Amino acid sequence: MNTSVIRYRVADFLKRYAPFDSVPESDLLTLASTGRVKFHESDEYIHRHGQKKTPFVWIIQQGRIELILDRNDDRQLLDVMGEGDILGLDRFIGDGDYKTSAVTTSDTILYAVTAQAFEELLANHPDVEQYFAAHFSLAASATGKTSWLDAPPPPIDFLQHRPVQPGPSLPENFTTRQAVQTLMTNRALAANVNGATLSASDLALFCNANPALLLHEIANSQSAAEMKPLLDLASRLVLNALARPADVDDCSRMATEFVAAATTACIRLAEKDAADSGLTPPSTRLAWFAYGTLARGELLRFVPPKVGVVFDDASNETSTQATIYGSVVAGRLADWLHQCGLTGPESLWPDGSHPCMPSSEWQQFFASTIANPIEYDVYARREFFDLRPLAGDEAFIDELQSWLSTQLKNSDLLVPLLANDSLGNLPPLTFFSGLVVSLDGTEHKDLDLIANALAPIADAARVFALAAGHKQINTLDRLAAIGGNEVFQDAAEAYRVALYQQAIAGSSRLDPAKLERLDQRLLKTAFTSVLRLLEHTTRKLINFE
Repeated sequence: MNTSVIRYRVADFLKRYAPFDSVPESDLLTLASTGRVKFHESDEYIHRHGQKKTPFVWIIQQGRIELILDRNDDRQLLDVMGEGDILGLDRFIGDGDYKTSAVTTSDTILYAVTAQAFEELLANHPDVEQYFAAHFSLAASATGKTSWLDAPPPPIDFLQHRPVQPGPSLPENFTTRQAVQTLMTNRALAANVNGATLSASDLALFCNANPALLLHEIANSQSAAEMKPLLDLASRLVLNALARPADVDDCSRMATEFVAAATTACIRLAEKDAADSGLTPPSTRLAWFAYGTLARGELLRFVPPKVGVVFDDASNETSTQATIYGSVVAGRLADWLHQCGLTGPESLWPDGSHPCMPSSEWQQFFASTIANPIEYDVYARREFFDLRPLAGDEAFIDELQSWLSTQLKNSDLLVPLLANDSLGNLPPLTFFSGLVVSLDGTEHKDLDLIANALAPIADAARVFALAAGHKQINTLDRLAAIGGNEVFQDAAEAYRVALYQQAIAGSSRLDPAKLERLDQRLLKTAFTSVLRLLEHTTRKLINFE
């Protein structure tokens, strides 16, 4: 066949797949002109682990190839590749030796192009470079979208001419992200900057968003009719700021503050309902808390919070009154949350617990879990180790957490058992032909981001934090506090990628066939990071190395 015709056919094939779909046809023709078509039968090696690099990069036109690690008679499957996938990219990293073996599992047709020509694409086309980087690092997850959080803040010269107001402090060279975080964390409408004042409304002039004012309005809402549209607006504001996985930290803080403020407002309204019905608040100390995702500060989509209440059972009479009061308010709280649009499955409470318990019962709940983690199913109770005060006597929650920390120091069994339980959810191996391929080779039609990525990372981060006595609750904060190990850094990036994909999809269950090819590639890299974290958990906390 005429060589020119082959070049056009190869170029036509390449532009059907990322990253070549963004490359001009002229550059694709140039790339195709450097290559050749290669045929392989099943069970042939394209390259072997440790082999010196060859002059080629391969694009699979037809067939199925497995990437394996085969050494010392041990063959571990790492990935499955098919039509449109690029093979041999590891020649560009490290010493250039191939890090894996690639073997065909069917009759296969490859387009072999020179590595030099591919490198020229990397140098001249950011989309190609980004796709290449995503094979080896989740830091390649930036997209072409921009977040309003990246808008330049008001200049200091501008602020010096604005009215002076009290508030928390910001550094002189602050960013919009820093300003939003400071205002929302402190529930403030203004902040001080080197003697000048940044108000929430002044910031909104420059970034076209006013999350601090919105938070204030939600926290002070007096009805569901008032709060529901504000929460809808807050949800849109968060998603508009979520341009890439790197935005997860700031956006989850905002979403968490919005939902926490709404929950606290609903507690206030539920307590008013109880008072209007003639129910008197108990004289004892009482505190409302969140556990689970809201407590960890990892919301992006607004969902109903998991909420409980603890009270001081100084006397039987007071305890009975507090139990009745807390149970009634908890019921009304669920109604208010539903009316405000925070709807979803009802929280399932593990055996031995319910939403309203005295401090003595909460202490018994934790003490029995720590002393007999197998009998009391510590995995079902694990999220209760993540608590955030919401309303009432917040110092009461701090005291409960301090007591809990002391109890954890006396347990030798809980950490390794909880670490072992965290291995119950494993990431899949890869995507192939629009399906999810599990580590055991079984195929599934959809991906569960919670089970396959978010839960295992959060569980592993929690158990390392408990083992080290760290007080952080947020998963990313826990991973950062554990130390500079690359395993934890990669796990944090994987967590951001998974949370981002969940928020964009509006669901934890994804159809891989509908994902962009770059998103598939990033998730595959994330799966590797999750598996490395779980293997590290096994070595450090179960095998006691």
